[in-house]
This record gives sequence, structure tokens and C-alpha cells, in this order.
Amino acid sequence: MDAKAVPLNKILDTNMQMIIPIFQREYSWEKDPVKVLWEDILKLYNNIRNNEDATHFLGPIVRVEVSKSSVDTKKGFLIDGQQRITTLMILLSCLRNEFKKVDKEISEKIDAGYLINRLEKEENRYKLIPSEGDRESFKKIIDGETNLKESKMKDTFDFFTKKIESMNGNIDLEKLRGLIINNIIIVNIDVEKGENPYLIFESLNAKGTPLSQADLVRNYIFMKVNNEEIEKKLYKEYWRPMDLLLGKELENFFWRYSLKDGSFVKMERTYANLKSELENNTQKSAESELKKLCLYSEYYKNLINPEIEKVSDIKKRLIRHNIWEIRTAYPLLLNLYKDYSDLKITLDELCKILDIIESFVIRRFFCKDPTNKYNTLFISIYSKLNKADIINSFISLIIDEFPTDEKFIRGLKEYPIYKSGNIKSRFILSSIEENFKHKEKVDTNNLQVEHIMPQAIDPDTKVPNPERLPPYWKEMLGSDYKRIHQECLNNLGNLTITGFNQHLSNRSFEEKKKIYLESHLELNKYFKNIEKWNEEEINKRANEITKLAVSIWPFPFIDENILKKYKSEKKEPKKKKLGSL
Repeated sequence: MDAKAVPLNKILDTNMQMIIPIFQREYSWEKDPVKVLWEDILKLYNNIRNNEDATHFLGPIVRVEVSKSSVDTKKGFLIDGQQRITTLMILLSCLRNEFKKVDKEISEKIDAGYLINRLEKEENRYKLIPSEGDRESFKKIIDGETNLKESKMKDTFDFFTKKIESMNGNIDLEKLRGLIINNIIIVNIDVEKGENPYLIFESLNAKGTPLSQADLVRNYIFMKVNNEEIEKKLYKEYWRPMDLLLGKELENFFWRYSLKDGSFVKMERTYANLKSELENNTQKSAESELKKLCLYSEYYKNLINPEIEKVSDIKKRLIRHNIWEIRTAYPLLLNLYKDYSDLKITLDELCKILDIIESFVIRRFFCKDPTNKYNTLFISIYSKLNKADIINSFISLIIDEFPTDEKFIRGLKEYPIYKSGNIKSRFILSSIEENFKHKEKVDTNNLQVEHIMPQAIDPDTKVPNPERLPPYWKEMLGSDYKRIHQECLNNLGNLTITGFNQHLSNRSFEEKKKIYLESHLELNKYFKNIEKWNEEEINKRANEITKLAVSIWPFPFIDENILKKYKSEKKEPKKKKLGSL
């Protein structure tokens, strides 16, 4: 290993090409580090006026020579430092573009000296070859084009372009060029030819380079491939589509994918868990795992973005799941999606399980049952399912944690659902409205949650205040209006949905009732024979709503004899051994 502190020009002025390995992340610098670099360069510019030896240290880069370099161009993998080198080359490209307006000779010097290998053709022209997702944009920047697609690379290009254009005339561009190539110092570490770039990449991470679990998984899978041509093929066929499909969700996907076999692993142990599964595998099995990951990533995309699901019965259920953020069920659902795709379970069976999960989560929500056991509960279920009797076996595994009707009814009446947000409140009320089964579908998406007894928001504190209730409401509620307002305001009995929320506000019940009765919603037709709105009426309506809610989110039915059979067969799950880093 050879390490030297050198100015940027010593890295860029030779006939060479740095290649970002396929396992590296794409360009990821946000505006803040780019802005900091620019400010540091301006400080350096001002310091050089008084001290010609002023320098700015920008950190190390690590390169491994590629064994199959071309005759005239030395090629190497850029293992560490790609963000810094890429940013500096974008800056030099922006400076080159500005020089084209004032001094074409210097602009050509920047091109030939630091951006391209002048006598080479096609891809060999470029001194840096970024990862697949950045390649097109980077080549356009180096070639002087400006029609870039939206990306972090474009953001950096636009930032430097604006800064240089705004300062032209107030700054010596040639002095700026000189300090960038001569006074920015980088520690260049060249590793001996033949060293495995994947192992170096992993080693750098162990020493503190911040890499995500997804970065490490990608590194390890491609390390197993160990063939450059196959590596490129697999990257384009499987990894790149998966990366584009999930974006920032890729790391969450890997975590939930690692849970699907039944053992809980903390998110920071995702890589260690998947690595243990691949540790003794061959290139062929690593390729198979990559193919499988890509397939499951499509199922995961449907879970997090159900609008793209083509089967309407699944789609509408997943949309409902997402409103309640039932992400802990994802490992189980990944398995069930695969079984459904392989025709091992039917559409009806998958939908029934989705319905049971929804009922389970909503019942426990209103009963204030803890959610901390969801992870272990949902990930352990799949391995215990009897595929020949999947619904009954699923119910038998979850029924002990299922709130009873009595407990659910009590929770529905007492729980201040509106405090959980407008989305969940509207979901509950809309589900009840849809349960009336209108001949013509009623669109509740644009309706708002309305408090019948008004919130009476205090303009100073922005919270409900019973003292802000108009006199006619205090009179209707009675002398105990403060307690009633506090206890009943946000409960289901006092909530409805309407398109006239702001218009209704603090109006009297008589005025509100007239507007409710103009609505096509069954929830609002309820008020037809109601003459006053007080605690008694709120509780009566809560009773009516809970009857409907119990039928919408039912306690699952299973024959007692079948349940006894499954209970007697119940065994403790085997614990999965985790590999260590």
C-alpha cells in the first residue's frame, strides 16, 4: 500500500481512469457539504493573497489498480473518496464552462488536463466513470452539456454554476483554478494490484466510513460473484431495477426481508443476518439470492405503495393497512405474497388474512393494547401455518391476543380517536359509512371530520377550551359542560364526516342539524329525530356506532374443535442462529 499527500492535479493530470465499483452507492452529497466545500475554497482563495503556501486538506481516497488496464490508460477502482473526487470534477467542469466565455484556451486546458483523456475514445475518454445511475449525468457534465435529469449530481452542478457566474468579475478565475488543482490536498492511497476491492470496501466501513446496511449487503453479494462480466449483468438485471424501484426504502426492505424466515433481528443487524445466510454459498447461490431479492422487492413495493397493485381486492386492503401503518406485518405479507404468486394460496385466503390483521390491529388500538409484541408475533407466524388450512391455522396463532367484542366496545366508546389524527378518525367514520352499502358509491376522501359538539379552539393556546363554547352550547350541555366537553369531545359518538367542516364550526346544534340532513351520508341522517345534543345523546350515538364497528372489524370465527386441535399441536419456534461480523 502506497500513501502520499498530493495536490489534486497529481491525481487528475495523468492518462488514467478511476472507476467507481458497481457495489458503491451513487453520488449522494446534499447541498450542505457542497456549500461547505465552496466556502472552504473561498477562504483558501482569500488566504493565498497573503500566504502562497496555504492549502486545504480534503481527506483520503483509496484506489486499486485494475489488472486489465488498457495499454495507454491506467485504470483503477476508486474504493473510497468518490464523493469528494466527483464533486471536485463537477466544480472544474463548471469553471471550464465559465472560461469558455472568456478564455477558450484555459477551458481546453481544464478539459485536457483534469477531465478527459484527450487521445482516448468512447468511455476511455473520461477520467472518472461513476456508478450506473450517475453515469449519464456525469458524462454530460464533462462533455459540457446542461440538460441534466433531476439528481443530486445536477443539484451540485447547478450550485457551482450559479456561484461562479455570480462572482465572475469579483474573483480571479485563473487564481481560483490554480488553487483548486494545486492547493487542495488529498491523501492518495494506492493498494496493490490484485487486492479484492469488496473486502477493502468492507474494511473501510468497519473503520468508521458511514455505509448503510443496503451498501453492505450489495457489497457482500457482489463479492461472492467474483466475475466482472457476470457482475455487470446481474447489476443491470437485478440490483439496479431493485434500487430504482425502492430508492430510500431499500434498507427497510432488506431488514424486513431478513425477518421473513421467523427470527427478529434489529435493523442494524440486517447485514450480519443476511451475510450469515450467504457465508458458505457459491457464486451460483449468491446470484440466486440476488434474483430472489429482486422478486421480493416487487412484493414490498406493493406493500408500501398499494396504488400500483393490480388486483383491486388486494389493493384496497393494503391501502387500509397503510393508513394504520401496519408495517410490522410486512415480513409475513412478503411470504404470503410469494405463496399467492406461486398459487399456493388463493386470492380469497390472502384477503381474509389481510382483513383479520386489520381487525386485530384496530381492536388493539382502541383497547390501548401494547404494540411492542407485533414484530415477534407477525414474523413467527408464517413458519407455523398449515397451508392446507391456512385461515384456521392463522386464527389459532393470533386469537389469544385478539381483543374480545366486550373489550373492543368499551374501547370504542372511551377512546379519544380524534387525538390520533384526522386520517385515522376519517378512516373509521368512512368505514362505518361504507358499511351501509349505498347503491351509489359515496366518495368520502374529500370529506373532513366534524365535531358535533364543537372544539371551541382557544385562539391563543390553539387547543379546545370549554370556556370558549358559545352560551347556547353551554346551556344545552348543562352545568357540567366542562367535564362533558373534556371527556366526550374527541370520541366517536361526537364525530361525523362532512364537506362543510369550516362552515359549521361553533354553530348551534339546530343550525348544524339542518346542514347534516342535507347530506347523503347515513351517518348524518342519524340526526333527523335528535332534538338536542348532550352527554346522553353522545353516548347513545356511540352505542350505535360501536355495534356497526364490531361487525366491520369482527372477532375471527374458528370452530372450537379445530382450535383445540391446533392448540394441542402448538410448538415453540426454533431459534435461528445469527452469524457474526
